Amino acid sequence: MPDSLNKRDWNDFVLANQGSFLQSWEWGEFQESIGRRVRRLVSADNNRLAQFIEFSLPFGKKYWYCPRGPIAKELNLSPEERKKDFQDSLFRIIDLIKGKGVIFFRIGYPLEWSERKEGILESFGFSKLPYDIEPSQTLILDITKPEEELLAQMHEKWRYNIRLAERKGVMIKNYQAPISNDQFETFYRLVDQGTSERKNIRHHDKEHYRKQMEINSEDIQFVLFVAEYENKVIAANIMVFFGQTATYLHGATDNEYRNVMAPHLLQWEQIKEAKQRGCTEYDFWGIVNEHTKDRRGPSWEGFTRFKKGFGGREVNYIGYWDYPLNKPWYFLYRLVQKFRR
Repeated sequence: MPDSLNKRDWNDFVLANQGSFLQSWEWGEFQESIGRRVRRLVSADNNRLAQFIEFSLPFGKKYWYCPRGPIAKELNLSPEERKKDFQDSLFRIIDLIKGKGVIFFRIGYPLEWSERKEGILESFGFSKLPYDIEPSQTLILDITKPEEELLAQMHEKWRYNIRLAERKGVMIKNYQAPISNDQFETFYRLVDQGTSERKNIRHHDKEHYRKQMEINSEDIQFVLFVAEYENKVIAANIMVFFGQTATYLHGATDNEYRNVMAPHLLQWEQIKEAKQRGCTEYDFWGIVNEHTKDRRGPSWEGFTRFKKGFGGREVNYIGYWDYPLNKPWYFLYRLVQKFRR
């Protein structure tokens, strides 16, 4: 699996095969900007690619992590041919990693869940991670429909809240990356002192968000949306536009102004902006349901109710899977992670 595609070819492949922004070249550059090494692998036949992020562990060990990947071209193969194709790619990855101190690698194929797919991964020696890296359950809204139909399929209370926010004078603005320092500080204040503090939710460090808000190219844009009320920003979200998918990645609110319903109007304006940009789907990026294995607090139930109020289809991915290359070290790693969580 040579590292042979340039940035243009790489993104063209990811976009043509409905890959996630997490496999975009720019996401790899973001990871490098926060001090991580990125490995981009392409199969010999150019039908599969994978962007791995290298994480360091104690004693010179490391692991490779492929978010929402690998990405594969849809081929007209029989089940046996598909299995053989996957096996060949797996062996190439193993051959490349050997001798580099990597104790395991992790993949998160963007495939919808089924017992059969899980069984195939298990048969190759993969072990399913008992928690999420990115959310394995999400809500996808088809935004090819007219605005009137999108409004009609919402919960009636959500339509009322959108109109209420408009009547109260909530204004929605958006700023494409790179944003100003004042805009960033306003967003981070809401993250640090608003939603996270109120709901006891862990969040990334400041530079993580700052570096994300520098991502802006012809293929991918990070956009900050804010809701203003009485000249004060009371809610802010970060959206990612990549190909035909708009993703609601981060959000934060000021609890003092809950009665003006700014988050409802903010989501609606983001949906309309995504339609204007030619997107066909809106990813709410994470819900909880009967498939969720990760331990999450009660706040996630509230997030889920909020997102479901806008309509959409629940999508359950197969989650993240580890392939141990050094089983004793991998056992020790999982044991430590279990106690940390």
